[in-house]
Amino acid sequence: MQTDFTKILLDFKSIPRHKRTKTFMEISGYPHYENVCSNILKFYLDPTNEHGLKDLVLNSLLHLIDKDFQFDIDFEQIEVYREYRTINDNRLDLVILTENYTIGIENKIFHHLHNDLADYKNTVKSLCYNSRKSICIVLSMNKLTSNEDVEKINANDFVNVTYEQVFQNVKQNIGGHLNISNISYINHLTDFIKSIENLTPKTMENKALWTFFKTNSEIIQELTNSFNEYKNLLFQKIHQLNDAISKEEFAPLADKQWIYKGSSLLVLVHDYTVNSQYKLAVDTTIDVNGWQIQLFGRNSKSSDFIFNVMCKDNNFLPKPFENYERGERLIYQRFDTDIDISTVAKTLTDLLTRIENYKKRTDENNGI
Repeated sequence: MQTDFTKILLDFKSIPRHKRTKTFMEISGYPHYENVCSNILKFYLDPTNEHGLKDLVLNSLLHLIDKDFQFDIDFEQIEVYREYRTINDNRLDLVILTENYTIGIENKIFHHLHNDLADYKNTVKSLCYNSRKSICIVLSMNKLTSNEDVEKINANDFVNVTYEQVFQNVKQNIGGHLNISNISYINHLTDFIKSIENLTPKTMENKALWTFFKTNSEIIQELTNSFNEYKNLLFQKIHQLNDAISKEEFAPLADKQWIYKGSSLLVLVHDYTVNSQYKLAVDTTIDVNGWQIQLFGRNSKSSDFIFNVMCKDNNFLPKPFENYERGERLIYQRFDTDIDISTVAKTLTDLLTRIENYKKRTDENNGI
């Protein structure tokens, strides 16, 4: 079984992967909301808006359905509506009226096509006065392929277009609009395109990775279960350390000693108050990389005191402050996972004793 695990890890490591960066829409948490996407589309589909891209997006969409599509001479006569009220009091995501066309767009990000397309079609046709031609579109992430969806689309004279098709046209034709458009709105459009593309990953890397997971699901699950068992065994060492410290005859008493349990870690915590105002803590934790004993302040004022006053006291730390790893926390000591608990307990006790001695010295100096 060990050989099987080794092989699967090597196979996994050999799969090429593309590191994906988050778009602003993804950071904001709105990449897959249909209403948000429809609002963005409304802005860019209107050639008269301040994006300066004119008919780029509208042309990119409509030339997929009607290669003979051409705009009216005057963009000002184009109107774009959101949530257009239909004949049967439903809401059609987008309706676009031009001199020669009435265009209805139902935007589908993930949801099933449960909409009343017949009502949508009749509403679009009702707006086709003055010889307007009707175009009805279902804009979706991926091509809709279920028999039910395809039958509904065909029966109501809709055309299914994907975001990928539209974006391909936008990318091919955007070059001619760069000099006359607002660069900020180009960036916003680019972010929107990337956000949608991230929702429909189709790269060879992802396909290879998904195939790997599907093919090896059983052994991956077994490996995952074994790894979780291993982490639980490591967490038990925190409880063993807690017992060892508590039973230590000369172990110093912290203001508070407790075990913090997070979703993926267990921490033995010792809290202290120094000079009646500075809150410091010692965290002792273990994970697959080993043990760590960390010293830090509970707030910025306490951190400043610890690192600029306390740790620079020549009698506090066993070696010069500059020799310690330090970020927001000072790493007092590291150990391998298989070190004897008594060694960790002894080192932790030494740090706690140093804190107690420091407290006594400063209390005496302050007349407390």
